Amino acid sequence: MRYIFIYRATRFSPNSVEKDRRILEAVAQGVRQSCGQVMMMTEEELVEKGAMPDADVVFCMARSAEALEITGRSKARIINTPKGIEVCGNRIALTEIMRELDVPQPPSNGDAGIWLKKGIGTAEVAEDTIFCRNEEEVSEAMARFAERGITAVCRQAHVEGDLVKFYGVAGTDFFYYFYPTDSGRSKFGSEEHNGQAHHYAFSADELKKSVDHLATTIGVPVYGGDAIVKADGSFVIIDFNDWPSFSPCREEAAKAVVTPSRPDTYSEILNLRLPRGEE
Repeated sequence: MRYIFIYRATRFSPNSVEKDRRILEAVAQGVRQSCGQVMMMTEEELVEKGAMPDADVVFCMARSAEALEITGRSKARIINTPKGIEVCGNRIALTEIMRELDVPQPPSNGDAGIWLKKGIGTAEVAEDTIFCRNEEEVSEAMARFAERGITAVCRQAHVEGDLVKFYGVAGTDFFYYFYPTDSGRSKFGSEEHNGQAHHYAFSADELKKSVDHLATTIGVPVYGGDAIVKADGSFVIIDFNDWPSFSPCREEAAKAVVTPSRPDTYSEILNLRLPRGEE
């Protein structure tokens, strides 16, 4: 078996370049020890080559349109799938899919403020996500987006509650979550709007079930994201991403990707729909 691992380009790893590199290499090390031949390459190298080398399985952290187009032409099994990664990079499309799947998410309007997020493409700088206290600030923020050439913007009402970051590997028992205000971890500092966590009781199993369903539907079995847990224990998903850094649980996550806790499920991950090129 031949395995190719594609590193994420630096511009798609704001404040997380080393963390993203480490999780991919941890998975590669596990595969190397137990499965077969491993080749590592960067997203930039893939684009320069213009074609994917022969492989049976590709583990992909790439996000550029060029790299995903090339990866999508491969006949290898691909984790995560190019089409799924594209959906994660399109908040507007992702919002619609979540609505169709009944995955809980914030409404567009609310009394506690509004979040505006770049609609197409992953967040690369802090200005790609803006909190607005009122409609006047919404208008000002939309104008700033327009000045940067960003016309597709996703709008979410601010939901009060505990901010919870989660990581998972669909089809396995692995699921990890934590409260960033407890740990002090932050990519852009926006966590401050929810304040210190109250640690409201909620069902982690239900959260996992909900995001696993989303992950398998779009073809992104290796995933992460953010949720808000409200005082009554209900939750909404405010962000969902393909292949995060798993920095607080890297070792456990790598093992889950390589050898799931239920051995029969790994073949299911490899056989998610849209895993082979343009099938």
